[in-house]
Amino acid sequence: MTATSSTPRTDLGVGSLRFLLAGLFAGAGLIHIAMVPVHASGPLMDPLLFAVAGLIQLGFAAALVARAADREILDAGIAANGVMVGLWIWSRTVGLPWGRNAGSAESFGTVDGITVALEVAAIAVALFMVFAPEHWHLPELSAIVGGLACVALATVVIIAPETSQHGRNGNDGAATAASGEHGHTGSTPDAIANEMLALDESRCDFGFNPVAYWDEAASLNIDTYGGGMMDMSMMSASGGAAKPLPMGGRGSVKLDKLVSLTAQADGEAAAAMLVSELGTASQEEYDAWKSWLVATGIVGGHSEHASASGDDTGGHGGHVGPHPWTAITSKTDCNRLKAELTLAKTVALKYPTAADALAGGWSRVTGYVPGIAAHYMKFSTVDGTFDIAAPEMLLYDGGGPEARIVGLSYYMIHPGTAEPTQGFTGANDHFHRHIGLCVGPGGVIGDSKTTAEDCKARGGAKQGGESGWMNHVWVVPGCESPWGIFSGGNPILDSELAKQSGKNDGACAGSGVLDRYNLKAGGRSAGYSGSGNQASGKG
Repeated sequence: MTATSSTPRTDLGVGSLRFLLAGLFAGAGLIHIAMVPVHASGPLMDPLLFAVAGLIQLGFAAALVARAADREILDAGIAANGVMVGLWIWSRTVGLPWGRNAGSAESFGTVDGITVALEVAAIAVALFMVFAPEHWHLPELSAIVGGLACVALATVVIIAPETSQHGRNGNDGAATAASGEHGHTGSTPDAIANEMLALDESRCDFGFNPVAYWDEAASLNIDTYGGGMMDMSMMSASGGAAKPLPMGGRGSVKLDKLVSLTAQADGEAAAAMLVSELGTASQEEYDAWKSWLVATGIVGGHSEHASASGDDTGGHGGHVGPHPWTAITSKTDCNRLKAELTLAKTVALKYPTAADALAGGWSRVTGYVPGIAAHYMKFSTVDGTFDIAAPEMLLYDGGGPEARIVGLSYYMIHPGTAEPTQGFTGANDHFHRHIGLCVGPGGVIGDSKTTAEDCKARGGAKQGGESGWMNHVWVVPGCESPWGIFSGGNPILDSELAKQSGKNDGACAGSGVLDRYNLKAGGRSAGYSGSGNQASGKG
């Protein structure tokens, strides 16, 4: 009998290796089966592939235990495991073309590392069984113990905490975060930092916000990985000497005004006044205000600052400061979002002045409001459909016909309290509502906090607005928001910008706070410098 015979081996030494080989197959198969529910929240292809791989490997294990190892079983096992190892290498180098992380290389983890090691060992044992000299012997008990050890190793991997979190680290973690299910793997700053660093290696979304956004988010403990679900406060609170109190703890009249307006910023008027006052605050006062935001928990921390979803409190979308951001690691999703934002920018630049908007069918519905600009609305396009190429509102830096475009706003009719699902690719654009505005001739003449009596005295009437959902998109070059491309309010839209309306070429050049956010020439484009990297403790 030769090593290439298709009949079963009868040699005790090599034949006993089938028990070790069965253990290797069973170990890898059990881990694959355990990964099915972990990947069930993604595309069907992901859990399906894990299930198929696991069942194939368990099938080989059963065949090897039930009968002697013939050439056909060994050849098929080598081929099947070879394919699985090849797919794993593909996924960790350039990225598979399908599944939740299509087109993105995934990071190496302990779970998949042990699984691949079992598969490579199975290939090696099977090849040895095919080509080993027939006089080679291994006690059957040793082979059985080795096989059981492989199954035991797989069992340890399956019950380990990292397995339940697999898919929440590296690429898979970002994809899970994008679906609103992200949670960090540990409760220590090091564990959170490691998770963020893994995401940083694979994400492709840094360029959608200006550098100032990442810096502001890092300084305010805003989660830019899990969309508000990760507690970033632990990162700044750990280690190091205690930071000195802002302004020596003395405060100022301006800081008190900022604090007071922030507490009232659920109303449109107070939110606008806050942006206006921030525009005239010194850098020391601005930094002290940010420290107060963090200390009081109004901004930063955990999921309380997750999004503007469901907001019905007016203001500038329900939040002060940068919005949380959910990391995007899928190159396909990044390319789609890039194309969508390019289209939105193209539409905005077709109407460079308010006069162009009026000629195109938009009507002015608000004067200039710091933080959100002047709104021009095209009522004929208002419906329940989101269309990037047909924004219902255009935003300008002043109320005159010479005012320059600063951004877009989409407006949808959507009954109920649940945020619309339509929008841009990803989980970062949120709709908000303004309920109870005072509307009169020419548009809005009072915010949602205006009483019915005051509104009537102004010649208007309170409007419901419960079904009206809107989101802002700051895609105009030079007017990128340091609080995020989809932020409810944009702090560079200060009172000084309105004073300069029509006196320059636009692009928010008249704003008085461009230096604060490094948005003057050379620093105005979207991008990422690394200075806002929360994982490395910078920012």
